[in-house]
Amino acid sequence: MSDRRGYFTADEVRVAEARLFTQVPAGMPMRRAAFGLATVVAGELRTRTGGVVGRTVGLLVGSGDNGGDALWAGSFLRRRGVAVVAVLLNPDRAHRAGLAALRAAGGRVVDGRAAAAAIDGLDGADLVVDGIVGISGRGPLRPVAAEIVAALEVPVVAVDLPSGVDPDTGAMAGPAVHAQVTVAFGAYKPVHALAAARCGRIVLVPIGLEL
Repeated sequence: MSDRRGYFTADEVRVAEARLFTQVPAGMPMRRAAFGLATVVAGELRTRTGGVVGRTVGLLVGSGDNGGDALWAGSFLRRRGVAVVAVLLNPDRAHRAGLAALRAAGGRVVDGRAAAAAIDGLDGADLVVDGIVGISGRGPLRPVAAEIVAALEVPVVAVDLPSGVDPDTGAMAGPAVHAQVTVAFGAYKPVHALAAARCGRIVLVPIGLEL
């Protein structure tokens, strides 16, 4: 059950998302979320580096919708003059529409199945977006993702929640992302309160959910 502070469980959010998907054109909620994510990332670039054009953003892309959010956000950032490199942790299962949008916008893609290649691909990034797993994910980061994350030396913006942290309990059973900013889509989840230190600053982006 949601509590009086306005936090909603993963199951509650999924039900609300399923309802929303029947009411709007296909793909619209993801693009709303991605546009909000891109706006937050651009703001972080301005704050941390003094500008947006010519900066570089890395995307850690998993196989779910959070990966799609990151890819679409990358395409929007490219239109603002940001260089974008997407590390695909599971290239065969990357979100097709998001990947196509990023490539059409001029984003670079790296096969992330080998940690060394992924780490090399992210060299020079001013900021990294964590789109590895979302509210359906459970358990710690897998070994390759954990090695990549451990090597990061730049700020991380998490997509909805830091990967490797349980959305409902905030628990961590192993390696997890430590974000400086978390962009929550549609609603706050328990993780945002229970693992606040891992989430960093939390920004809520409305996408039309009715909760």
